[in-house]
Amino acid sequence: MAIRFAWRWGVALLAAAVPLAGVVPAGADATAPAPAGTIITATHFYGERVEYPMLFPVAGPVYFADDESIGFGACRAGCTRLHEGVDVMAPKMTEVYAVAEATVSWIGSQCCSVFLQHDDGWRSWYIHLNNDTPGTDDGLGWGIAQGIVPGARVTAGQLIGWVGDSGNAEDTAPHLHFELHDANAVKVDPYPSVLLAHTGGSGVCVRSEAGPLADLLEPRVTLSKGMRGAAVFELQGFLATRGYQVGPIDGIFGQLTYRALRAFQRSQGLEIDGVVGSQTRTAMVAFTQRRAVASLLDLDGRVLAPGMRGPEVGELKRWLRAAGYAPGPRPFNGVFDELTVSALGSFQQSAGLAVTGTVDSATRAALQRALWLVRPDTCG
Repeated sequence: MAIRFAWRWGVALLAAAVPLAGVVPAGADATAPAPAGTIITATHFYGERVEYPMLFPVAGPVYFADDESIGFGACRAGCTRLHEGVDVMAPKMTEVYAVAEATVSWIGSQCCSVFLQHDDGWRSWYIHLNNDTPGTDDGLGWGIAQGIVPGARVTAGQLIGWVGDSGNAEDTAPHLHFELHDANAVKVDPYPSVLLAHTGGSGVCVRSEAGPLADLLEPRVTLSKGMRGAAVFELQGFLATRGYQVGPIDGIFGQLTYRALRAFQRSQGLEIDGVVGSQTRTAMVAFTQRRAVASLLDLDGRVLAPGMRGPEVGELKRWLRAAGYAPGPRPFNGVFDELTVSALGSFQQSAGLAVTGTVDSATRAALQRALWLVRPDTCG
């Protein structure tokens, strides 16, 4: 997903001069987040994939996907704006439910949207509810349930409306456009949350499309203390491979991560502000382009085996140490010696791999996962 975003953002957002809200009616919440091109220093960043605990918003047989047409970040109007939610395709008048305990914050002044303010500060938007009143269009009925008015309290699972094709969806198949905003009003990608709510979090294999460090190296996003999420996991893993003490790799930008980042910035002659901005990110990109680092990030890189020498072996030792194994004393040399074989074998055993003592694509992938350099998936 992050790879797809990078292409779209580069084409559509850098030059976009129009608001990026997918379908935001006049009079919508005045605290809506800034466009994606704006640097955001909040708990989450624009378009971040999140797993927010919630109920599934639509009844009956449905279809939804993380794809080029109905997923977050899909192009709209020739990529002058982006789709900022997930479309749940369902027949007209399929029931729509509140995903959490909330208060109704806004409903469409004409038709047909409902915005909910959750008790924990998050927000969910339900757009394209049915607007076909008796005598118009198909006459199936109004799309907002009785009693759903601004200020009304709703419980998780309460009926709030019905699927339709209102607004700019009149020429599309009926669906619910569902958006999720964090407590700082940042629009995030709700697909993982929708998927987990629909499946109960089991029995579904979801493979990540993102490459190593894709979230960390996503441009136009600032990471700072207090944030959390996939990009912070990758930041911690990256710093750990460089030998900095980040504490547990937990996806939380805390004091240890802050200190480690400042130390990295100092070593690179950067401004020491403890923030991942454009200059710091550029320095990180340069590291990924070094031959030794690029080799371990590439699942198709050459197999490393005992007896070999070179910078790739030294980099392997840094990764093993960052993962909690002891490949020998520092500073690390580039010799694939017995200590390296022992540390690698221990890692392979703990990762459920065949203990081959060589670094092939499976071992590279396991190291990347162990250090949280890639967004995890739920596939075995």
